Amino acid sequence: MILGTIQYPSRYGGLGSRVRAGLTYLAEHDLSALPLGRHAIDGDDVFLDVQENRTRPLADALFEAHRRYLDVHVTLSGEEWFGYALTSSLQEVEPYSSERDVALYSGEGVYLQAPPGHFILFMPEDAHKPNVYFKQAGLIRKLVLKVRL
Repeated sequence: MILGTIQYPSRYGGLGSRVRAGLTYLAEHDLSALPLGRHAIDGDDVFLDVQENRTRPLADALFEAHRRYLDVHVTLSGEEWFGYALTSSLQEVEPYSSERDVALYSGEGVYLQAPPGHFILFMPEDAHKPNVYFKQAGLIRKLVLKVRL
């Protein structure tokens, strides 16, 4: 997992050209102006999904992990917490689906937020629990950048 700033995409160039392309896109566009839905950056290799979601209680959410894509989450508005744990420390509750590129897990993790202008990048071994709250539910607007590994 990497907590980074959108302002300096070149600092993450060592993660590969697709990650660099996705982070450069985030740095060069007005993310608040993007309409909901999928936006291709490089076909199916790099794309983002702009979402509006209601946050949910920690107890109602499972950890997720992906194998074909890494996730880069950016909270645009509202208050969103993320759970984080290594997949090896969790219990698998739904086996990996290659069709959906996800496996689901339960267990304990740590929780963090991404400050405005920042992102959280999750690698395949990084289980994450997005869209959760601690105090009260709320509406969030966010984007998830998907980068094919």
